Amino acid sequence: MTPVATPVALRAHTWDAALEETLSGGSDAPAVGVAVHSVHRSVVNIRRGAALIALAHERLDDAPWTVRISERDWPAVASARAGDDVLLADDAVVLRPADDEVRIVLDPRDRRVLGATTGIPSTDSLRGACAVLDAVPSPAATTPFGALAADALAAGIHRLQASARELIATDAPDAADATAAAAERLLGLGEGLTPSGDDVLTGLAFVAAHPGFGLSTLLAPLRAAAATAHRRTTQLSEVTLRAALGGRARRRMHDLMDAVISGDAAALRTAVAGTAEIGHTSGHDILTGIRLGVVLAASHIRPIPSDQGDHR
Repeated sequence: MTPVATPVALRAHTWDAALEETLSGGSDAPAVGVAVHSVHRSVVNIRRGAALIALAHERLDDAPWTVRISERDWPAVASARAGDDVLLADDAVVLRPADDEVRIVLDPRDRRVLGATTGIPSTDSLRGACAVLDAVPSPAATTPFGALAADALAAGIHRLQASARELIATDAPDAADATAAAAERLLGLGEGLTPSGDDVLTGLAFVAAHPGFGLSTLLAPLRAAAATAHRRTTQLSEVTLRAALGGRARRRMHDLMDAVISGDAAALRTAVAGTAEIGHTSGHDILTGIRLGVVLAASHIRPIPSDQGDHR
């Protein structure tokens, strides 16, 4: 007799509150054809149309469209293979529903909300953040392609910074077009699941999505560039950039922005170090984009004394 696999039910450690809309069918992604997209050491990605849902080991922090799994339960999830069918229920994610089912229950008590805060950083806080970010060393390229991409990346960041400065100062349509074009040229530039150019844009977009930094005028051209991402880069990069434009990112990046706003130097150093640990080079590239946003904010935001910042 063929052995019958025993269904496994487990409770998520934490999960992104934004998944409620995705799982309830409120998003634009189709409900059919949902499957495991890719499997990594600490993450299992599920594809639902243009959306990705991540099942992540609890050692990773809360992130957009992510369900964190405890150490105890991770082996059951890690058994997934690319192409496995997935069922999305209102309160659960089910791996292999027709076979050896693994049901991940999303308890409302474990939901986490990720979103941009509205606090306004002081001038001193922005300058202090620039100093901390400037002290983060950039990792050396590990391949010849990476070295070539680094030169193109530096030139692309320079173009983006110049056009963004003009747009913030003038709000001119030509400057908006130039900013969108500069951002598009960074998409897909570099190696990896999230190329360096994409990560820089993610960092800048995340800062711009925080209204207290005075960079809201950058959001429209950055969104215009992001609308072309499906033709230029990976799905993971596209999803990550889209989240950043909505003020949503890894928890440690939210901690970083909170520290900039509050002027807490110790918390800022901790959050910067944590962000640098994302991926192989992604964290450093994200920090480059965040630094660009902080520099732009420090140059153009209405000066606020340090004792009047952090209006949350």
